Amino acid sequence: MEFSLLQPKYHDRKSFDCGLPELNTYLQKVANQEQQRDLSRTYVLADNSLIIGYYTLSAHAVSKENLPERSKLGAYNAIPFLLLGRLAVDLRYQGKGYGDALIFHAFHTTVDAAEKVGILGMVVDAVNERAVKFYEGFGLIRLQATPYRLVLPMKTIRSLLSSR
Repeated sequence: MEFSLLQPKYHDRKSFDCGLPELNTYLQKVANQEQQRDLSRTYVLADNSLIIGYYTLSAHAVSKENLPERSKLGAYNAIPFLLLGRLAVDLRYQGKGYGDALIFHAFHTTVDAAEKVGILGMVVDAVNERAVKFYEGFGLIRLQATPYRLVLPMKTIRSLLSSR
């Protein structure tokens, strides 16, 4: 098994089923289009061509008013983050730690990006309350404006990675 960017001619997107139609449809019909247009990147954990799970990252800005620690952000109104827009594991592999592997790979990718461009951390769009609980387990904090959007500062991401 290995992580890589989605390769639509190689990876079997059609057989992927995480149990949530919107996440299946995204991988099967939208992910490649967004990659080609440079809107996001889709990373897959795959066993050869079989996709075990995936996540997406894209650039994003969050309004300072929606962040928990506004006072330390100076005059900026829009704060740069990486957006973890989607994360899903195929039903055949759920409950086996692959979600954790995906999010830690996303953390590593975020740290790599932060060393090249300034970002405050990661923002996550959770699909439902169950997903919110998953992300809160890694220390992500809900943003004030939306119940399914969470944030994790770079300092916390680096701490999580160094403790593994």
